[in-house]
Formats: sequence, C-alpha cells, structure tokens
Amino acid sequence: MFRKPTCPYCKAIYTSDEIKKQYNNEKIKCHNCKKIFVVKKNGGLVLLMTMAILLAILINIFMMSVIGVRSVIPMFIVTTIIIVIALLMRSFFVKYKKEDYKK
Repeated sequence: MFRKPTCPYCKAIYTSDEIKKQYNNEKIKCHNCKKIFVVKKNGGLVLLMTMAILLAILINIFMMSVIGVRSVIPMFIVTTIIIVIALLMRSFFVKYKKEDYKK
C-alpha cells in the first residue's frame, strides 16, 4: 500500500529529500537510466492531512474528557507529533508516470 515512488522505466527508488524538491507535473530525468518521466502528486495528500487533523482533534477531546488534562501544552505536543508524522508520510503520495510523447 505505502511505497516510495520508483522510476517507471527502471524501478529506481528515490529518497524523501529528492521527492520533496520535485513539483507536480515536473519532468524529471532518472538518475539511473536517464529517461524522462513526469511527477504526479496525488490528491491523497489532502486526505492524509485532513485525517491527521481530525485524529488530533479526537485525541485532544479524549484527553480532556476521559483523562482530565486541563493544560494546553500536552494537547499541543500530541497535535504536533501527529502532524509531523503525517508530513513525513507525504513522500508516499507521489507517483511517477511515463512521459506522454503524443502531445
């Protein structure tokens, strides 16, 4: 389900740092086979961030009602951790497609 994007020609794997530098619909040359492909960023990234924010809200409500936390600092820490985990997962929502030469 979750995998990093690979070159559509030679299946070379790209690191998270390389993926962060790429933009949607940008043409990239593979570092391994030197062929050109297009970067497609999925709409799933919006869904991922929405789910992360909703999860943070639900956990904060749970902390306030069941555990009895009345301070903002633990809730802020939990929310920050959830958002950072979601941001680390954004490289899994990028796909590489073969360039369409028919245009």
